[in-house]
Amino acid sequence: MFKQYSYKQKFYFLLLFFVMLSVAAYRRSFSNLFLLIGEHSTLVQKKDLIASQTPNTQRLQRDIADLESLIGKGETEKEKIQQEIVNFLVNNSNGVTIFELQPIHQYKQEDYLVHSFQLDITGSYNDLIQLANNYEKHFEFSKIVSMRFYTDTKNNQKETLHLRLIFQNYEKTT
Repeated sequence: MFKQYSYKQKFYFLLLFFVMLSVAAYRRSFSNLFLLIGEHSTLVQKKDLIASQTPNTQRLQRDIADLESLIGKGETEKEKIQQEIVNFLVNNSNGVTIFELQPIHQYKQEDYLVHSFQLDITGSYNDLIQLANNYEKHFEFSKIVSMRFYTDTKNNQKETLHLRLIFQNYEKTT
């Protein structure tokens, strides 16, 4: 059957047959292999990127916890925070009385809503200092941003020592 063709024609036919088989093999197998190799390399790069960012997310969560401990937790309702301020005062004070409790003041700035709570208490210097220290160390719902001592004299009577505490809480609005 192939005796009628010369060696040169047989060689060209064999070369053409080899090219056709190569194209078929490429289309059936090798093209998929090359696509999988490319996809594998991109997935490895994404995995490395995610692995390098994982410590960053843990660091961010730790930073958020530190900030919450500095400025107070923002998830609690403002009325509950004011009630907790009064409850803390009742449970942790001796000889200290509430002189004035101002209404809650709100201030909105960009993405944050600031709640301010103002409490005016009276008592002896040592009791007031001890209570302020307890608020600083143990009260988690809000933080003291201002503390001012002053005296008040009414009708030429005995001077009364006051401590005005201002607490603030930050809440993200977006």
